[in-house]
Amino acid sequence: MQISTLITNVALLFIMMLPGVILKKCNMCSDSFGKGLSNLVLYIAQPALIVCAYIDCRLSLSEIWRDALAVLALSVVAHLLFSVVALSLFHRAPKDTAKMLRFVTIFSNAAFLGIPLIQAVFDTRPEMAIYASIYNITFNLFLWTLGVLLCTHEKGDDLDCDGDSDAADLAIRAKREVSLFKVLLHPVTLASAIGIALLALGINSEVIGGAGLEIIPDALHMVSGLVAPLSMTVIGLRLADISLKGFFSDAHMYLFLALRHLVLPLALLGLIKLSQLAGIPIGNDTVTVVMLLASTPAASSATMFAEKYNCDAKYVSRLVTVSTILSIATMPLVIALI
Repeated sequence: MQISTLITNVALLFIMMLPGVILKKCNMCSDSFGKGLSNLVLYIAQPALIVCAYIDCRLSLSEIWRDALAVLALSVVAHLLFSVVALSLFHRAPKDTAKMLRFVTIFSNAAFLGIPLIQAVFDTRPEMAIYASIYNITFNLFLWTLGVLLCTHEKGDDLDCDGDSDAADLAIRAKREVSLFKVLLHPVTLASAIGIALLALGINSEVIGGAGLEIIPDALHMVSGLVAPLSMTVIGLRLADISLKGFFSDAHMYLFLALRHLVLPLALLGLIKLSQLAGIPIGNDTVTVVMLLASTPAASSATMFAEKYNCDAKYVSRLVTVSTILSIATMPLVIALI
C-alpha cells in the first residue's frame, strides 16, 4: 500500500467532516440530527457495505479463511493489550475522568472511521473490508462488556456505601446490558454472518445478476456508498460542538494521546513482528488491516457511552475531538512503519 494513497484518503475523509461542522455551526440541524444519521449508518449503510464486500469478493471462503482467522486472533490480542495497559494507568485522575480515559485508550474508531477508510484505500479488494468487519466483531464484544463495565462498575461500588438509588438503577441496567447477545445481534455481526453464508454458498454479485436480480447488489452498493460521507458528517457534527478552551493544560490527555496514537499501536506492531520472526504465518493483508483499525482515533461511541452512563460527556467529546484531529498525522506514520 502506498503511503501517499493512505494520506490522500485520510484527507478526503476528514474533508467530509466539513458538512457536519457547517450544519452545526450555522444552526441548520437539530440536536437529534446526528443521532439519526448515526442510526442510519449503523443499522443500514454499514451492514450493506459489509454484505457488498462478501458478494463482490471473487475469492472463495477456503482462500480467505486463514487471513480472516488471523485478523480475529490479532484483534483479540490488540484489545487485550490496550485493555491491560489502560486499566493499569490513570490512577491519579479523578474516578469519572479515569474511567473514560481508559475507555478512549482501549477503543478505537474502527467502525465509523476504520471501515470507510479500508473501503476507500482498498476499493478494488473487497476481502479487505471483510477482514475489517471481522475485527469489528471483537471490537463490539469488548465494547459491550468491558466498555459498559468501565462506565458503571465504580458507581455500583459507591452504591454499597451511600445507598444512592440512581446508582442502583444504573448498576442494574449495566448488568443487563453486559451481554453477548448485544454482540451477536449487532448489525456488523449479523451482516458478517450473512456474508459468510453467501460466500460459503458461492453466491456473489455475478450469480445474483445471472438470476435476473442485479437490482439487489446495485441497491446494496448505492446504500453502502452512504457510509463514508455520513460517518464523517456525524463526526463533524460532534466536532463543531466542542470548546477546547483550557483543555490543553490537562496532563492526563497527553498520556492518553501518546498511548492511543503511538505507544500502543507500535507495541502491537512489535508483537506482530516478533510473532512473524517466531515462524507464525501472518500475512501482510492481515497486518495492514489490523494496524489501520488499531491506529484509528478514539471511538466516537465513547461520547454515546458517556452520555448514557453520566460520565462527563463534554470531557469525553473533547478527547475524541483532539484524537481525531491528531490521527491525520499519526495514522500514516504508524502504517509507514509496517
